[in-house]
Amino acid sequence: MKNKTLPSLNALRVFDVAARSQSFKQAAQQLGVTQSAVTRQIQALEEQLSTRLFQRDNRVHALTQAGLELAPELAQIFSQLQSVVDRVAIQQPQQTTQLTIAISSHWLRWWLSDQLADFQSLYPHVQLNFQRCSDYLQHDSAAEAAAALQHEKWDLVIAGGHLNDRQLRETRLCDRTLVPVSRQAQVSDPFSLTWLMDRQNPEHQAYEKQHSKLQHARKQQADDCGMAIDLLKSAAAATLVDQKLLEHPELQQLTRYSELSAQTAKGMQMFYKSRKRQPVALVAFMKWLQLRAS
Repeated sequence: MKNKTLPSLNALRVFDVAARSQSFKQAAQQLGVTQSAVTRQIQALEEQLSTRLFQRDNRVHALTQAGLELAPELAQIFSQLQSVVDRVAIQQPQQTTQLTIAISSHWLRWWLSDQLADFQSLYPHVQLNFQRCSDYLQHDSAAEAAAALQHEKWDLVIAGGHLNDRQLRETRLCDRTLVPVSRQAQVSDPFSLTWLMDRQNPEHQAYEKQHSKLQHARKQQADDCGMAIDLLKSAAAATLVDQKLLEHPELQQLTRYSELSAQTAKGMQMFYKSRKRQPVALVAFMKWLQLRAS
């Protein structure tokens, strides 16, 4: 041997396959390379070992004495190596990537949760964790969401509103259409009902401005959509529900006043931390969300 450095592992692997097949052509087919590539690897190994490993007579590749000594030892080494790799693969599960998603409880319950099995089947090694956030980000809820994203407590926030922070980015998920609904039989004047609304929500405020009769209707505070829908059970009341949520079987029995529907200004957004390169799992989840929301 010319020096004490170990031969190339790739060259040794090529020799092992060629020795077992006794053909450079068959070795090339097994390895998925060209026959000339096999020849170059064998020649490089022979040069490093300073000895011939194959006799090359009329395209017959017979092992020399040195090759006969090396081949079985090398086959045993590769067999042992494969056994070790297999044991490690069995003992160590594939690495799981975790994403923490912030979303309102009603959007999770009536839109996202029933669809998650599809994402998990596509990306089984991405674990999704969920935390609750406001349906519409403003003031304290916006500050909380911004801080959680900046400090990587949350990876993605799904909500309406806006985060005024240069360290964060937002991507539109879908339009939002608010539909008045009730559990009562349809009435000729829905504004005669009590309206369950979040008076601090700009989307509800905008809706009220669009309908002058609502400004004079009786209104009751409900901090979120889930709370309002629960309150519908015990009152002759109406509330605003996003059209996408109404596709859920639990909500399909609600009486809808579709002629009074209104689209919000900003729609539903996805908020996340600004990076030169986003995590692959996050990009995959966001693209999947957009596909499901389209």
